[in-house]
Amino acid sequence: MAVHPFVESGTRRQPPRAERGSTMLELALILSLGLTLLLGVTGVGVRMGGTLYGTQLTRDVAHMYALGTDFSQPGAVSIAQTLSTNFSLTSTGTAELILSQIVQVYQADCTAANLQSCPNLNQPVFIQRIVLGNATLRGSAFGTPPANYVGANGSISLTNAYQQAQLIATGFGSVMTLADNQVAYLTEGYFSMPQLDLLDPINNQTGGYYVRFIF
Repeated sequence: MAVHPFVESGTRRQPPRAERGSTMLELALILSLGLTLLLGVTGVGVRMGGTLYGTQLTRDVAHMYALGTDFSQPGAVSIAQTLSTNFSLTSTGTAELILSQIVQVYQADCTAANLQSCPNLNQPVFIQRIVLGNATLRGSAFGTPPANYVGANGSISLTNAYQQAQLIATGFGSVMTLADNQVAYLTEGYFSMPQLDLLDPINNQTGGYYVRFIF
């Protein structure tokens, strides 16, 4: 009976050591590629879910704000928090909503206010600012009115709005031009999703999502 050159008679053939090492290397490569693909798919799923929830919340609050809901009142804030089922809309939570009313300053406005000087003429300015949730997450894309100009209900006097440079909504004019007496109701949402830092480190360095609606 012929005997295989790599085995003794009656024993099972063992693969050469080099062949075993090659198999382990191939397995490691397959696992690394598979794990990367799995994390990528998971990251996309988490992002899509989070952005959909954040967009819906921001849109709902924006509609309510434009229709006259006073979010300086605890009852209205409670409604917004109830709508925020997937994020925590609290002072230390994972969501922030920035609500602003913006107008364009025209000469007729300055004249009606009896202002001899109107430095913000032809500029978009804030006349209200309310922040819901965690105000430390992100600032508005158009600037933050100094707290000393903002009243308890978020209102800003027209005299200050027409005169103080810190109340100009920087860059808003490139988004839209408002007619005289027209008010833009702007709602900006930011939602912290730190899990995206691990799941999608290339495309989501900030680990969060920003969205805005204007009515």
